[in-house]
Amino acid sequence: MSSYNGYIQRLSKKVKARLNDIEAIYNFDLGDEFEIAMCYLLSDFLPERFGVCRGFVVSENGKTAGDDLIIFDKMSFPVLRPMYGNDFSIKQEIPIEAVYSYIECKNSINDEDVFNKALSQVRKVKSLILERAAKINPDFEKNGPIYNHTTRDWPRNFPKRKNQPFCAIISRSSNGFFPDKVTVDSNNPDLMILGEDKVATQTVNIGPDGIKSALFYDEDYSASLAIEEVKGDAFGIGIITILYALGWIELLPIQWGGSLNRVYWDAIDNEI
Repeated sequence: MSSYNGYIQRLSKKVKARLNDIEAIYNFDLGDEFEIAMCYLLSDFLPERFGVCRGFVVSENGKTAGDDLIIFDKMSFPVLRPMYGNDFSIKQEIPIEAVYSYIECKNSINDEDVFNKALSQVRKVKSLILERAAKINPDFEKNGPIYNHTTRDWPRNFPKRKNQPFCAIISRSSNGFFPDKVTVDSNNPDLMILGEDKVATQTVNIGPDGIKSALFYDEDYSASLAIEEVKGDAFGIGIITILYALGWIELLPIQWGGSLNRVYWDAIDNEI
């Protein structure tokens, strides 16, 4: 039994049971239903300060990206379209400054076309989110981590940005398809859940010792995405990984000053 009395394994079973319950209400044969199911599922598991919705991320200048699941800071950003009784069929627009995570949801990923489409969507969203102002990680080891009192030129445990977004792809089912190699790209997803049995994560190159899994993309040591067989525990591992990332990320406040000034000036112009 693994740590915390097999918590991850028990969580995987609970997720599977919860998805089966939701499937009895929403037919997963259609595209939106699995997204809605994942919204309900993550709302059950995430701490209260995290909001969950479907929709788009939007920058201050009006650029948008995405069309799936967003985890955002609901303490600093109230949604404009009310979700009565957690009506996740309603799509929202969330400022990039308020986004913790974007998740592309697929009912199944069984071929290259679907895989590449999901990958492309995540890259567009992550690229737009990274246009926000950076909150510098004060604990980032610029010259490398210290081991045995010596600075080592090794991968860092966490990125330079404290508000680095965490992006993922979640597929309810998969036939095991995964490319031989995914092109290294700073906007690649940080996590992929491919059915109940497979998980892909970022990896880093550690020299003669090969590669190891990483929570976030490492701009200096990234070795692309790598897939692992986890035998029924993919959803439990995935949700705990998301929680781990969300617990580390810290967002900057939304700078409403410029928007308020423009609204005031527009109002004054209309009166003249």
